[in-house]
Amino acid sequence: MESLNISLAELTLNKLFVEQSQLLGLVTLSDVLESRIETLSKKKDFSYTWYADLLALLKEHGLLSEFQKRQL
Repeated sequence: MESLNISLAELTLNKLFVEQSQLLGLVTLSDVLESRIETLSKKKDFSYTWYADLLALLKEHGLLSEFQKRQL
């Protein structure tokens, strides 16, 4: 697992995904793990396409199960 303080912009990600994440207030992997889907889904810039990309990113970096645990 990599540092949770790494910026999403530093990862090799789609520019639009990073921009949408920033609009949702998510700048680092730590921000993502601390976020709650209930809160994010109420924001204007949230989309389920973005959320699916987020889950794929977390899985790729070995963080999906940690994210899921924190949602409970």
